[in-house]
This record gives sequence, C-alpha cells and structure tokens, in this order.
Amino acid sequence: MALADPSSGDPTRFSFSTAHLATVLRLASYTPEYAALLPLMLDDAAARQDYAPLAAQFLLVERGYAEALATGMHNSVVCTEDVPFYDLRAIDRERLADTFLGTLQLDGLDTVCRIWPHGPIDADFHAPLRSAVPALLLSGSDDPVTPPAFAILAARGFSHGLSIVLGGFGHGQLTAPCMDRVLAQFLARASVVGLDVSCTRRARPMPFFTSLNGPPP
Repeated sequence: MALADPSSGDPTRFSFSTAHLATVLRLASYTPEYAALLPLMLDDAAARQDYAPLAAQFLLVERGYAEALATGMHNSVVCTEDVPFYDLRAIDRERLADTFLGTLQLDGLDTVCRIWPHGPIDADFHAPLRSAVPALLLSGSDDPVTPPAFAILAARGFSHGLSIVLGGFGHGQLTAPCMDRVLAQFLARASVVGLDVSCTRRARPMPFFTSLNGPPP
C-alpha cells in the first residue's frame, strides 16, 4: 500500500500483512494513548478498506520499540528465564491459532531460543521472594500482559510493599496522571507508610477517539 511516512511525511510503500496487524493491535493495546486510537483506525479499515492509519501506527510503534528495547538482552533473558519452562506439548495450538496473534509469538520465541546464546539460571529462581525493602508496585486494571493479579502476588513477598491499581490503564503507569507526585513521595520517604495515593483513584485514561479531532467533549 502507499502511505505517507508517519515520521517524515514522505510517500512510501509498505506491505501491510496480517502479522503487522496483529502486532500493532497487541502493542497499541498496552498504553491508553495508543489504545484510544484503535477503534477509529479499525473502523476506517472495516468501512473503507483503509489500512494506512494502522500501517503508519505499526511503523511508529516498531521504531519506538527499536530505539527503546535492547533486543539482544531481551532474547537472552527470555530464552533463559521463560521459554525453557514452556511445555509445548501442553499448549492447545488449535485454540491459540484462533486468537488474533495466533501462534506467531510462541513460534517466534521457540525458533529464536534454539540458537540464541543464553546463560545458566539460579537454582532458586522460582523460589518465593521475601524482602523488607520498601516496594511500590504499579498496575493497570486493563493491562493485557501483566495484570494486577501479578503485582498483588508479588506484593506478598514484601513486608513493606504497596500495590496500586489504576482503573482503565494498561501496561506502564509511570506517566499516568498524578503518578509523578506519588513517586516523588515514595522516593523522598523511602517508605510506603503514609503514602498519599488518593489521586490515583481519580486518574482516567485517554478516552477513545471518535474522529481525528479527538475524543468527544
């Protein structure tokens, strides 16, 4: 398809596949800012067969992750700490294939980790954590990859821990409204005792865009 490059505006051609669509749907659902655009872009694709906005969003997300993510380190960690514990025989591939991501990510990780260098893992890697270090655990109620249940479970290992769940938010809460004040308090106190987190209950994610002008008033 022909589209304007989302960074430069220059005319470009891009072969937008189902794998690209699955990737942009997955990664855009991580944060409320990206997720707010999805219904509008999907409506354009369904009503007018216009996939250019989704393709442009894919290119932006891909470039952003390429700059922020150390892929080699990611592979070394995942191939050491995660993939060796997958029981591929127990995975229902037929059911997985019916999801929008299908078996793409699973097969990709399995293939990469067969050849990617990775190191040993500590014998107590899966042992329950016990720590008295002050810990602030942040979650979004709509996080598609690390749900609040994970943080609540992890918080059990911290005798001085606090788990905060932001309603409607996705993956990553550091830039959520008022979170800067909460983090400043936590760092200044080096404790969760007496931490005022009331503002997090009023924080709201960006609403869905209904047009290119933004969310409805």
